[in-house]
Amino acid sequence: MNFAAASKHLGKQGGRFLLLALVIVATGIGLGLAAGYPVSRIQFQDSEAVRLDQARLAGKVDPELALTSQSDVAVGWEAGDPALSSFGLLGSDFCGETVELPTEVSPKATAVFAKPADSSALISEAVRVEDWQSATEYIDSVSKALSNCDQFYRTDLAGNRLQVEIKPGPGDDLITDQVSRKFVASDGSNVQVWSMMAIGDVIVATDYLGPAAPQKSLLRDLEKKILLRVAPENFAFGGASATSTPSTVSPEGSPTTVLEGGAADESSGDQPASSESSTTLPG
Repeated sequence: MNFAAASKHLGKQGGRFLLLALVIVATGIGLGLAAGYPVSRIQFQDSEAVRLDQARLAGKVDPELALTSQSDVAVGWEAGDPALSSFGLLGSDFCGETVELPTEVSPKATAVFAKPADSSALISEAVRVEDWQSATEYIDSVSKALSNCDQFYRTDLAGNRLQVEIKPGPGDDLITDQVSRKFVASDGSNVQVWSMMAIGDVIVATDYLGPAAPQKSLLRDLEKKILLRVAPENFAFGGASATSTPSTVSPEGSPTTVLEGGAADESSGDQPASSESSTTLPG
C-alpha cells in the first residue's frame, strides 16, 4: 500500500492516525526499529560539538521543558494523537540489539505532532534516569549498537521483506552526548530521521517519520530550542546568551573553549550550513 492509495481510503482523524501508524511500522519502529537482519557495517566520522557540564546539569533539567513544544514547530504542524507516543525511540532495539533504558526516576514525558499536508509525524520524548552517567552511557550504547550495521530488513504489512538503509543523521551533532541517524526504505516509500541526546540526567529523543525526508535543519533547529531552554548557561550557539572564556587544551590535545556554567565548546567556530529544502525520495 502506498501513501497516495492509503490517503484515498482513510478518513480524516482516524485515517490520519492509521496513516501515521503505517509510516511508523514501515520505518521499523513497531518492529523494534532496526530489529531486522544486519547486512553490513559503516563508520561515521566524529562531529564537532559542545560538551555540556553534565554533572552540573543533573537534577536541574525538567523533562517537560525538554520536549518539543507547539511553539517550537513551524506552521503546518499541529498536535498529534498521543497514542503515537507508544512508538517512541527510548528503550527500543537497534540493529537487533536490545539497548536497555536506564532506571527511570520520573514518568516519561511525551509530545506528538502531525503535519497533515504530507502525513508526517514528530514524536518527542524525555525521561529522567538515575544519574547523568547512566544517561550518557545509554547514548553511547545506542551508538555502539548502530555501528554494527548500515542496513537491515523489516517486514511490511503485506509480509514482504524490505531493505532499509541506515544513513548519517541530519548534520553535525550539537553536543557530544548525542546520536542520530536516518532510516531510508530502499524503495523510497518512507524515511525516518531521529536523534537522541543526554542533558544532565535526562535523555531526550526527537523522531520524524514521513513519506519523504524533512527539511535538513528540522531536528537540529528543534534541539537548539530545547538546549537553549533547559541549559542556557551550558549551551552557546550562534550568539546564545552563554559567554565563553579563553581556550584551554583538552586532555586529547585539541583546543577547548570552556563556556560559562562549566561547559566546554569543542567546535571549530564554524556555523552549520544553512537549511536545505526538503528532499523527496525516488519512488
